[in-house]
Amino acid sequence: MYNNYLSCEVCGTELTRANQKQYIDLKTGFMHSYCAKCYEEKIGKK
Repeated sequence: MYNNYLSCEVCGTELTRANQKQYIDLKTGFMHSYCAKCYEEKIGKK
């Protein structure tokens, strides 16, 4: 078993199932991982 460690792309916070938000950029097809706080700041305002 390996540790599936993800961190927020903006602030570097370790992500868990509770605070992880993922966003797929439809223009590029890439998936981005953010913590809930950074997700709200970056995506929530659109």
